[in-house]
Amino acid sequence: MHRFTTSVFINRSPQHLFDFLSNPVNFERWMPMMQSAMWTSSGEPGVGTTGRGIMKMAGREMELLLEVTRWDVPSRLGFKILNNPFPLEAMAYVYRLEPDDGGTRLTLDGEIEMVRFMRFAGGWMGKMYVKSNRNELNTAKQLLEAG
Repeated sequence: MHRFTTSVFINRSPQHLFDFLSNPVNFERWMPMMQSAMWTSSGEPGVGTTGRGIMKMAGREMELLLEVTRWDVPSRLGFKILNNPFPLEAMAYVYRLEPDDGGTRLTLDGEIEMVRFMRFAGGWMGKMYVKSNRNELNTAKQLLEAG
């Protein structure tokens, strides 16, 4: 298992960030590869809620199925991917939203696990995920601070 962390300060309240990050309609706004996303469970979202997203990677569309693992309004939001794309065996994210100097420190803690014969590449893939996820957090920052 490879763990990674990245964070950004956003000049908005934790509640404002939580509302934005937890709404699948917004996923494609701050996740460049996401083409569309929606909850597939009925009722109010929370732990156990499932969702579906379409991502475009390397020129092809891929369906991602996810489950909410943390829903602590407005401080924690977590997801795990249920149908991990090759070469990943497991992928999970937890977003931490902590008040900081009138805004929010948004921190992403991620975990990826490669399929057995590819585990040697976990560190390299982890670096790629940090870069990609840092870009996503910076995009969210730009969108939220612009209004």
